[in-house]
Amino acid sequence: MSQTSTTNRGDALEKRIYDFFEAEIAAGRFFAKADCCKLRRKPKYFSRDRGSEITFDVSIEIYMPMAAEYSTVFLIECKNYTHAVPVDDAEEFFTKVQQVAAAKAKAVIASTASFQAGAREFARSKGIGLLRYFSRAECKWELMRSPATGGGIDRLDDSTDVATGLSQQDYKSDVFDLYLQSPQRETHSLWAFLEDMLLDDTLSPGQLRQIVNQRGKDSDSAPFLEKDTLEEFASDVLGRLEYTGGPVPLNLLCEIERERCGLSVQLDVEPTADYVERQVLGRINFQPLRIEVYRQETMNPGRTRFTLAHELSHHILSHGKYMTGEWCDASDFALERSASIDGTNVARMEFQANYLAASLLLPRHNVISDFRGLVGSLELSNRGFGSLYVDDQPCNIQNYEIVARHFTANYSVSHTAATIRLKSLGLLHDARRRNGPKHVLASFIDPDVR
Repeated sequence: MSQTSTTNRGDALEKRIYDFFEAEIAAGRFFAKADCCKLRRKPKYFSRDRGSEITFDVSIEIYMPMAAEYSTVFLIECKNYTHAVPVDDAEEFFTKVQQVAAAKAKAVIASTASFQAGAREFARSKGIGLLRYFSRAECKWELMRSPATGGGIDRLDDSTDVATGLSQQDYKSDVFDLYLQSPQRETHSLWAFLEDMLLDDTLSPGQLRQIVNQRGKDSDSAPFLEKDTLEEFASDVLGRLEYTGGPVPLNLLCEIERERCGLSVQLDVEPTADYVERQVLGRINFQPLRIEVYRQETMNPGRTRFTLAHELSHHILSHGKYMTGEWCDASDFALERSASIDGTNVARMEFQANYLAASLLLPRHNVISDFRGLVGSLELSNRGFGSLYVDDQPCNIQNYEIVARHFTANYSVSHTAATIRLKSLGLLHDARRRNGPKHVLASFIDPDVR
């Protein structure tokens, strides 16, 4: 790679890091108040050892009210590499910082790449913070604001996930734009990271209170909705469709939303190579409003309909207030969710989209009415476990399969989606040792995501 190309890559990352902190400071989400911060790009600081100035990539100077000199300065070195940051870079940066502001400086290396084990260990021993940056446009959920700045997010950290994100070069983030290592811990939380960096600061608690923003709750989270509320959303949509029974006409819903708000829906879209690798099923963009459902190597009409209903549900629930886009894959319909997901917002929106999608495709009143008719025709009696009980006995499996196949055929959904819906409505008690289906609608069964 040419020197010009390398410089351009470095400049691009510097701008992204500068823009990130500029937005956070202006919005009052940085730990220090905006009028106590001075953000600089390509700042120069005098080195007595060299007798000249040293240029850094980005700095954040923290001032006490009315003070002429900064009390603390964060000096940030940006590394836009295609390979892991080596320990030599960390050692060189540490030497530069020591020359200009050893007592007052907090050193941070920001990188789009991972960090070698030696670099991580050296940084920890010398009090250097490490920040791996992922563009939100490349994440699975493109949130309106950085999830790393939300109040209380550090309690959700999965240290194994953060460590992997910092050390694995080909790692791809689903939601978090920052993977951070302070001298004390690995975290997704910028608040926790900055607090750790300031543990040995010379400012007294009283001085800190004068400059620090109050750490509040995340006010940009989607509201919690009860399951009954989501069922009411579905009933309202089905009423607009004048639905009476059978497969819900999602194509008509798409047409109504196209005329109402300009929604564009494309089916059987050829996925990009990256989407093929990630097994992406569908995507929604809110600006402009567009849904795409991608062509799959193996056709599965039921899963395709659920994918479309899932993305339509994000739209119906106005999740565009909290994110600019999202894509879903098979893992979003799995019983186990990744610990890296921000449970206070992203998991909440995913639960809502999954539950509403199921409520649309398998309307509650129709499902209950059909179920009662089937149970009556099969002459099934409730023996204390519900009208439809399935374990590993062939006779119970046969009855269960008859019911599940009915809903699969009559509502054009997958066998697993029908099973999960019956369970969520309390109509099916599944006591099979293999515990029934292993995919579909992760948080749909009983997530209680608040």
